[in-house]
Amino acid sequence: MAVYKRTYKAYHGALTPAWSRFTVLSRYGLSTLFNSRPFTAYTVLCFLPFLIGLAYIYIVHSTAAQALLNVGRAMPATVNNSWFIAFLGFEGGMGFILAAWGGPGMVTKDFANHSVQLYLSRPISRMEYLLGKISVLAALLSATTWIPALLLFFVKAELQGHGWLWENLWMAGSILLSCLIWIAVISLVSMAVAVWVKWRIAATALMVGIFFLLPALGGVVDVVLRTQWGQLINLTHMIPIVWAHLFRLPIVERHVSGFDAVPLWAAWAALLSVCAGCFWLLNRKLQAREVEHS
Repeated sequence: MAVYKRTYKAYHGALTPAWSRFTVLSRYGLSTLFNSRPFTAYTVLCFLPFLIGLAYIYIVHSTAAQALLNVGRAMPATVNNSWFIAFLGFEGGMGFILAAWGGPGMVTKDFANHSVQLYLSRPISRMEYLLGKISVLAALLSATTWIPALLLFFVKAELQGHGWLWENLWMAGSILLSCLIWIAVISLVSMAVAVWVKWRIAATALMVGIFFLLPALGGVVDVVLRTQWGQLINLTHMIPIVWAHLFRLPIVERHVSGFDAVPLWAAWAALLSVCAGCFWLLNRKLQAREVEHS
């Protein structure tokens, strides 16, 4: 049949619900990330601490395993709040590499190729676009932080018994809340850096600089001014301060770790200020049209 004889009709099929349209961006974002074999391999590697932690908890509660490995007295048998915060700290470090590697690339390509205007010309808002991108990082980081941590918590509770679960149920809430705080900060910083830097490698380098060079600058401020307030720009220090209080670490452990140098309210204010600043940067840059100045 000739083209001019075809009759074209409007689409009458099923429509995607408005509340879940952002998941389209999430689905394609995940598929794009896992098209990279090195990224996929590193994501699998991020589950290694969970397997090690699972084996450790089992050995701690199994005299047969201890006798087989001959580690009865040499192996510390304490799996408590300090153990879980150390586990999350290690997983958080691996998750940061995951976010710095994959996060900026999801957005820098859209800005470099002027695809954002095409996205926003569809029935999708700026918030839905941002939610679709952030949800990719949130899903990856959740799968490598609080989900395995909660699994280890419940395995510990099952093996320990004797009411340990109800006595330490607050720790499950601490695990979830601490990870959500960390995921929010990491994701927002990643997106804010990506929308202002259109080159993925530069965006990743800038993100690494924010988390590793700013702490050095804060240390210089502390030494020069003889104060501890320079640590407010050290996100890798502010987050553990909040975690230490959520996990109810003893005052002695907080002092040894340096988590009592800055008050808790100041750490919360620093993290909330970073999140608010990232929202402001995203609101300034994420527009449906781009104005070129000659």
